[in-house]
Amino acid sequence: MSIQGTPSTEAVERTVARSEITALLQRYANMAVEKADFAGMARLFTSDGKFILLDGTAVPVTEIERIVAGNEATWIRHHLTTINIEFTGDGEATADSYYIAFTDLAQPDHWGRWRDTLRREDDGQWKLTSKQPVVEGYHPEGWVATVLFPAMQAQA
Repeated sequence: MSIQGTPSTEAVERTVARSEITALLQRYANMAVEKADFAGMARLFTSDGKFILLDGTAVPVTEIERIVAGNEATWIRHHLTTINIEFTGDGEATADSYYIAFTDLAQPDHWGRWRDTLRREDDGQWKLTSKQPVVEGYHPEGWVATVLFPAMQAQA
């Protein structure tokens, strides 16, 4: 706070950045549905952005579609809950977000965290530099257990 009780310029800038990053994460969650717009999702990333698979392998974001490759859920919704944003440098941040996914097969289907790194681009927009989904639990009869995990094992 400044002497007169108004927020400092840095505090205001951080507040705006948190709001922009939260909006970006929510946009991704909103797009991560059945028949997802994978090209649109890729535009939320920097040009060198990476998607980190559940086994830790980093792939270009243009490969996101390959991850589910015809094995999309019939119906899926991702709900973000707690989002913790940390600024790691000038124009750089990390976000640790809890999610719960509901599908036509199980409610909830799976849950965990999204571990993201972000960068403010030259045009001022925040974009993802990496996204790493971490599945902390899942329903044994849900989509992630009966469709996604088997499809990923088949690709390995």
